[in-house]
Amino acid sequence: RFSNLKEIADFIKHQLLYAKDKLHWINKFEKLVSVNEFLFEKGRNKTRLMKIYTSTEIIRLGLYKPIEIKDEDRPAPRYINADLEERYFSFYKTQKNLEQMEDYCDQIFFLTNEKYEYEQANIHFINPKLPEYSEQCNKKIEHLQHIRRLKEELQVVKEEKCNYNKLQFNGNVNQLVDIFYQMSRELFVDGKPFLDGNLNDIAKVIVSNFVDKDGNELSLKTVRTILTPSREDKRPNINKRIDIDKLL
Repeated sequence: RFSNLKEIADFIKHQLLYAKDKLHWINKFEKLVSVNEFLFEKGRNKTRLMKIYTSTEIIRLGLYKPIEIKDEDRPAPRYINADLEERYFSFYKTQKNLEQMEDYCDQIFFLTNEKYEYEQANIHFINPKLPEYSEQCNKKIEHLQHIRRLKEELQVVKEEKCNYNKLQFNGNVNQLVDIFYQMSRELFVDGKPFLDGNLNDIAKVIVSNFVDKDGNELSLKTVRTILTPSREDKRPNINKRIDIDKLL
């Protein structure tokens, strides 16, 4: 029998010396006592029951380790624009958060909300070495809007450039390529070829702008081969060659 809190506490602490999971043991002990509460219904036993519960709770609270909450992402003081009790404002951190957002609307919403929060906050400290937080948010919003407009304009230009059908050459592919070969390798004006460019660029121009007589895309590899000076066997013979010199 226990007469005071100290005896009860000493008993529980002694048992905990042999328990691997102390918190688990004390919870089980409390459950055991609660299941057998009928044993404490007579006389002073009710008081002893309360002492057991009280001791158990005090010891259990001591087993809990206080949780220290740290803001691991909190930047150094020099990067904090403003501080208050509830939170801080750091555009340095805001930029990092924005980098994690791919959606333009999410970025604008986040910045607008940050600006509102700042303007409504009761600021305790403002870093005089940094620009005002709301102004930085404004400039970033303007920057994102400008980039978005620029992307849209460039997309329109790109679509306009691509909005055409390739020309269909109804002769043989080697005849078409040979026309470009003649202008770049055989025909000159003032000592320069009529068509001045390297083999790869000329091949890409041909492939990008022509299809064969059946409407099929041209092979870049095939076109390069026909344009290669040493591959005369791939170009048309004299009878089938389109002689550009006679047309000039």
